[in-house]
Amino acid sequence: MEQDKKLVELILKGERERFGVLVERYQRAIYRFLMNMGLDHDEAADTMQNAFVKAYDKLHTLRGGEHFRVWLYSIAANQARNYMRRRARELPLEEPDMPVHEEDPGLLVEREQLRSLLSGALKRLPEDQRKVVVLRAFENMPFKEVAEVCSISLSNAKTSYHRALKKMQRWLKPVASRMNLENQG
Repeated sequence: MEQDKKLVELILKGERERFGVLVERYQRAIYRFLMNMGLDHDEAADTMQNAFVKAYDKLHTLRGGEHFRVWLYSIAANQARNYMRRRARELPLEEPDMPVHEEDPGLLVEREQLRSLLSGALKRLPEDQRKVVVLRAFENMPFKEVAEVCSISLSNAKTSYHRALKKMQRWLKPVASRMNLENQG
């Protein structure tokens, strides 16, 4: 974004308080990205904060041709990978209870089942494929930017995305068929 480039230039010229505008602009998207990468609320919030701190500290390394958004997602992805490596060495924590809303209980159950199935399928993907799917499908990033964030070629980004979707479809198809039969019966 051209606006980001101008803000970065102003920040590097000494108007450091303007970094808050970039944080405001991207914090929700980065948080959602980190949650979709498999982090829980607290982990995503901490990792997001670390990513913004690192971006602020390293802003002077951002090359003129790079897009701040892509660069920030790369930093967040690396922070998430580092966090997940550390977490893998620790004991797994229990899943937190989901909040209950005042809605149709049947619809809530179906929605939660679907969310759980998709989340489970995403978590089964190798990290590199999961990252490509999250960036493309959930963050609506063009393949070119996905490739930049993941440090892969454009064709590899597209191939990885389509292979991941095929895997997920293969994993989810039997479950979806079973759910349809249960709902019809």
